[in-house]
Order: sequence, then structure tokens, then C-alpha cells
Amino acid sequence: MDSQFNTYSSGVGVMLWPGRLLSKIVNLVKPYLLIMPAMLILAGVIIYPLIFSLSKSLTDFNLGMPGEVFIGLKNYITALNDQAFRESLGVSVLFSLCSTGLGLALGFGAALLLQRDFIGKRLLTILIILPMMVTPVAVGIIWLLMFQPDFSIINGLLGLIGINGPIWLQNKWSARIAVIVADVWQWTPFFTLILLGGLLSLPAAVIESAKVDGASGFQLLRYIKVPMMKSLILVVLLIRLIDSFKTFDSIFIMTNGGPGSATEVLSLHIYRSGLPFMNISYASAMSYLFLIILIVTTTLLIRQLRRAENV
Repeated sequence: MDSQFNTYSSGVGVMLWPGRLLSKIVNLVKPYLLIMPAMLILAGVIIYPLIFSLSKSLTDFNLGMPGEVFIGLKNYITALNDQAFRESLGVSVLFSLCSTGLGLALGFGAALLLQRDFIGKRLLTILIILPMMVTPVAVGIIWLLMFQPDFSIINGLLGLIGINGPIWLQNKWSARIAVIVADVWQWTPFFTLILLGGLLSLPAAVIESAKVDGASGFQLLRYIKVPMMKSLILVVLLIRLIDSFKTFDSIFIMTNGGPGSATEVLSLHIYRSGLPFMNISYASAMSYLFLIILIVTTTLLIRQLRRAENV
């Protein structure tokens, strides 16, 4: 009887084993099947254009001319030797460093202000955050009107104190100042929101202990708040610096890269080479050089971030 029962049990076990194996395979594959549609869309929207542009950067492909010939790294070498490419890269670096640095300083100051309790705090918070909700094209139009020489608000305010305002967008350095001001106005709220969150998350016990020991407001900021927020500050700088390198819309609306090429950032230079002149292969090569520069910059900032976390 026992032998018959054991035989029956082993037979049932053999019959159930393939079903369990199939169930395990289904459970293993199911997550990948669920994300497959999203992965296909991602591949079609991001991965394929990257591969396509990389292949075109190695040819002499031009939208205005039929056919293409493989030329290897010639477009990359031409870009590195191109003075216009180097100048636009320099403009991008200057624009990114100035706009990011000023945005960080103003945003941190605004965060310190909003950390306090005062009458009208909610209204001021809304006014500070509002520029970040405006589209870059609208920002360009707003500041284009603000810097108009004849009827601009800025020159009108300067006239009240006896200063004749310059023709902002027709002078090399004043045009650069104008596009930086527009970018800082739009993205200072980004710094404010994140840094305010960091300030509010600092341990109150540490702050109170420092106050009891007689630390002043400046000492609290220098020796406690900033060191404790170093990692957060570096993350914000990383995000904003990368984003500022890609700025296009507002500069295109305000100056279109002018006067001359004074405000022609690298993204605008790539656009001009790729679309108006239809030189897609050369524009693709410059885009990949731009990508390499961003990757190197990001890597250096991430290393600095890790060092700050280990301190």
C-alpha cells in the first residue's frame, strides 16, 4: 500500500514539475514583457536617432545634395579646427558659468529669506517661483522688449537716475549681459526651491546648539549650513550647468546669436550649420563633440560630489 502511494506521489510530482518550471519562467519574463512597449518607444525616439546621427557624422551627408560618401573623422577634425566652433564653445562656457553662478547666489539668498517668517511670505514665494513657469520662448520675448532701446523699462529706469541706457542687444558685451540676465531671471527659482528644501531639512538641534554657543548668522551660514548642504549644492549645480549648456530658445529669440556671433552659443551654432545650411553631417559631428564635453564636465562634477560626501 505504501509503495503504491509513493509511486502515485512521485508520478504526481513529475506531472507538476513542468508546470512549476513554466510558472517560474513566466514570472521571470513577465516584468520584461510589461516594459517592452516603453523600451521600444524609447529605442525609436532616442536610441535610433543617436545611431543615425552618429552614422551621418562619419559621412558628407547634406540635405541639399544627393548621395553621401564615408569620410571617417573628417567632420570632427574640421570642427576642432573651426574658429567659429571654438568661439561658440567659449560663449557657451561663459554663459553657463555666469548664469549658473549668479543663479546659485541669488537663489541661495532667496532661500535664506524665505526660510524666515514674515508678512507677505506666501505672496513673495509665488512671485519668486513664477518665472520658472514661463516657457523659454516667452522669456525671450519678455526680455527682448525689456531691453529695447527706445521704450524699454530698463532704459526708462536708468533714465530716472540720469543714465543713458545702451542699445543693449546691439553691443557685444551688453548683449551677453542681457541673455545672461534673462536666463538668471528664469532659473533662479529652481535654485531657490531646492536650496530652501535643504535649509528646512537641516537638523534644528545643531543650529540651536551653535546659537547657544554664540555663533552669529554669518558663522552659522559659513560653518554649519553651507558645509551640511555641500552635496545638495553640487547636485543642483550639476543639473543646472548641464541644462544651461543646452540653452537655445531665449537666445534665439533675443539676439539670434548676434551681434555678429557674440551670443552664439554652441547649440545655436549647431542649429545654424544643420538646418539653414543643411550640413547635417557636420552638425551631427559637432553635436557629438558637444556631448563629449558635457560627459566630461558631468564626470568631473560627480567626482567632486563623491569627495564632498566622503568628507
